[in-house]
Amino acid sequence: MCGISGQLNFNNFKPIDVNLLVKMRDSLIHRGPDDAGIYVNGPLGFGFRRLSILDLSEAGHQPFTSEDSRYTIIFNGEIFNYQEFYDELKAKGYRFVSKSDTEVLLYLFIERGKAMLNSLNGMFAFAIWDSIENSLFIARDRIGIKPLYYSIDNDTFFFASEQKAILSAGVNEALNQDYFQELLLFKYIAGQQTIFKHIQRLLPGHCITIKDSKVNITQWWNLSDKIQTNRENLPSNPYNWFEETFYSSVKYRTISDVPLGLMLSGGLDSGAIAEGLHRCGYNGSSAFTVTFKDVRYDETNLAKKVAEKFDLKFHQIENERIDITKELHDASWFNDEPLVHQNDAQMLALTKNAKSLVTVLLSGEGADELMGGYYRYKPLNHSKTIRFSSGLLKLLGGLPSRNIVNRFDKLSRYLKDDSLTSLVLFNASNLYPTDLAAFGIQIDPDQFEYRHQIIRESVNLYPNEPARQAMYFDMFTHLSSVLDRNDRMSMGASIECRVPFLDYRFLEMIPAMPSNVLLNGKKGKHLLCQSIGKRLPPETLAFKKLGFSVPWEQYLRTNPFISEFIEEMENDPIFELPIFEQLPIKKIRSLFLQRVPIGETLIRQLFMLSVWYNTYFKNLANS
Repeated sequence: MCGISGQLNFNNFKPIDVNLLVKMRDSLIHRGPDDAGIYVNGPLGFGFRRLSILDLSEAGHQPFTSEDSRYTIIFNGEIFNYQEFYDELKAKGYRFVSKSDTEVLLYLFIERGKAMLNSLNGMFAFAIWDSIENSLFIARDRIGIKPLYYSIDNDTFFFASEQKAILSAGVNEALNQDYFQELLLFKYIAGQQTIFKHIQRLLPGHCITIKDSKVNITQWWNLSDKIQTNRENLPSNPYNWFEETFYSSVKYRTISDVPLGLMLSGGLDSGAIAEGLHRCGYNGSSAFTVTFKDVRYDETNLAKKVAEKFDLKFHQIENERIDITKELHDASWFNDEPLVHQNDAQMLALTKNAKSLVTVLLSGEGADELMGGYYRYKPLNHSKTIRFSSGLLKLLGGLPSRNIVNRFDKLSRYLKDDSLTSLVLFNASNLYPTDLAAFGIQIDPDQFEYRHQIIRESVNLYPNEPARQAMYFDMFTHLSSVLDRNDRMSMGASIECRVPFLDYRFLEMIPAMPSNVLLNGKKGKHLLCQSIGKRLPPETLAFKKLGFSVPWEQYLRTNPFISEFIEEMENDPIFELPIFEQLPIKKIRSLFLQRVPIGETLIRQLFMLSVWYNTYFKNLANS
């Protein structure tokens, strides 16, 4: 919906630098091209960029201040159930001057304090200033759909939707090299830390209260506790419950005063949302798909069938027409950190194309983590059996593969570690410590404390169920990177992305359900297949999952920009960083040229780091 930023001086006599506040705000113009606002009150300054979604009038302007001028809010996101609070708040004397969820959110906080967070169905990051108490309250939604970063620098607390806004305020841009090993292994730094040494992430389900220069961070939502409670309150018919909740979730996410559409692959997740839109009466909405000439990646026919069945206007973005070099540069800037999923450029191109028709897009993210849709969960249920076949896996891994990913090669490397904890820890990875050790980089997996904390929680919740442990682990690691990508690549085109599968009712109930409801069948996502899935085209249910895969093996060998990087790797500035300076670059390049899978994996990962490193700081200096 928007971009928020602000600063709070701990020294009450230090005035807010309005020019700096405006610079922070306007670094986020892509998040909010429709309107801008600032608010200054003593030591506190708010900056806001608006993407108009609800109440397009001036009444929806932010920062928004209460009638008595005591409280002021800036808010990024949507509260989908905001209309349900009108009667309660009006009965308590609140008078509404807009039709926005921002006003409802502020009055709920005035009335209930932070306890009101548990009543919200939405995605959000917001800040509220109390000018009487001189206190600042900041909160982030349960699973982190909307971002929030902060830094404490020279007795000033800075916060913003994106790190670039904080850096534009002059906060030190030094890299957090203590976490580069995590970045190399997982492509994403999970938890509170970020790639920038002086900037931290407010964790999902957490809030910050600042008063008298004291910063207090607390967890307001705990998934582990919700799971344990809901195991005693499971629905008698999980399939009927899922259908009812799903349609409710989709209906909530159609609340908009601007056109909305769907990111459509034709697969089970986006297909289910298409059916939900049709059920809710949203016929004629636009659906957007990236198409590929290479049939291994292309889902055009499936997507068309889904669009036709559910009366959606089908729009295709041809991958061959995408300027991959430009989109990689743009995506690196919008993302603030190195790209993780390697389809970021295509997603950004899709949202740029969609912008002329819609301002809101729905996406199927979250279904795989919640309901066990990833193929990589399956080996965890049979890890002991598969280890006996390690020799055969290694042999098969050395043969050419018709699949996008040579799963035999990856599986043989993955299963080298006998530790069940490591199998969960590296379930979403393409590189493993044993791989990097062969290139002279020794990494101790025990150092990743946040990731191990989540694993300990998962073992406590799901003893002897490694696949469920990995699903829970992914909710706070892999899914966080997915949601960051969705937010940045959609907001980079000034589009809001909504995710019906991450309604809090799903988040709290589905992980409490027994495994046979989720993991039965070859396809996984049994709960979805046996409910909404029955109404989808049969080809969708039968189709082998691709995800949003893109032809990186082709880019690596034919794109001039990437080829130049490979040929001149020794001279790339990324290899001046301590963790990379000892890498045997010639050996890695040789393996890549010999088409050894680990060589291609390393080259691709190093290239993504390089394009970010060389793009981001150049743009930052020019911003």
